[in-house]
Amino acid sequence: MAATHADEGSDPIRAARAALRVERRRTVDEREALRAFRGRVSSVPTEDGNATAAGPAAMDPTRGAGGAIGGAAGSPDGAGGAASPGSGLVAVRDAYRATVMSVPHYETEYDDTYERSVAAEFGPEIAYALTRTDSFHEAYKRSLLSAVETAVQEREAFLDALESEIESVERAGSRLDPVRSEVAAIDDELGDGDAAAAAAGFGALDACRTRIEALVEDCDRIAARRQRVLADHERRLAIGDDIDFATYCYQDLDASYPVLAAVGTLGDRLERLRDRIERAMARTR
Repeated sequence: MAATHADEGSDPIRAARAALRVERRRTVDEREALRAFRGRVSSVPTEDGNATAAGPAAMDPTRGAGGAIGGAAGSPDGAGGAASPGSGLVAVRDAYRATVMSVPHYETEYDDTYERSVAAEFGPEIAYALTRTDSFHEAYKRSLLSAVETAVQEREAFLDALESEIESVERAGSRLDPVRSEVAAIDDELGDGDAAAAAAGFGALDACRTRIEALVEDCDRIAARRQRVLADHERRLAIGDDIDFATYCYQDLDASYPVLAAVGTLGDRLERLRDRIERAMARTR
C-alpha cells in the first residue's frame, strides 16, 4: 500500500476525493492479487526433507551460511539460493511475480525485486526461506500461507478505513458547501469596500454578524467531527510509527489533512468578513 496521487487544483476536498479513489482501487488490486497468490501457493507441492535440518538458520535471516538476507549467495532477484528450475520455490516465485508484482501500480509504487518485496510483505524470515534455501518445505508453506492471509486481512482492514474516510470526506464536503454559499451571499450583500457595507445600516450589519457567528459554529462542528473520525482511524489502524492514516493517504497533496485545511480556509474567510462587518458597524455610529 502506497499513496501516489496528484492534487486537483486548489480545492482540498476534491483533491482528497481523487486521492481516496486511487488508493481504494490500488488496495483492492493488491488484496485480489494476494488472494490469487494464496490460491497458487496452496497448489504448489512441498518437497521432501526437514525444514529444520539445517537448524534454526532455515527460518532466521540473521543466521546460517549467508547471514542477513542481503549477504547470502543466490541470484540477484532471489529465485531461491540453490533451487532447481522445477522446484517449489521457483513455482512460488513465479506465482508471486504473476500476481502481487503484476498489479498495475507495482512499478510506480514499489519497483522492488522479488526478494525485497517478499521481505517487505511477509517479513525477513519468510523471505530468507523463499530466496536463500533450496527446497519448499511444508513448514515454509504453512508460514507463507499464514503470512499471506495476514496481508489480505490488513488490506481488508485498510479498505474498511478507506470507506469510512470516503464517507467522512463526502459528509464534510456536503456540509461545507452551504457554508461557502452563505459566505458568498453575505459578501455580495456587503458590496465593495467598508463604505458600501456601512450603507446597509447597523441593523442589517448586525444580522450579518449573527449569521457569521452561526457559520463559525458550523465550521467548528465539522472540524470536531472530523477530528473524531481521524482519532478513530488511529485507534483501529496502525500504519507506521512515523505516519498516520491521513498523512499516508494524502502524502502527495498540498494538505495532509484536507478537510481541516478546507475548514481552516473557510474560517479565515469568515474572520475577515466579521472584521469587515464590525468596521462598517463602527462607521454607522
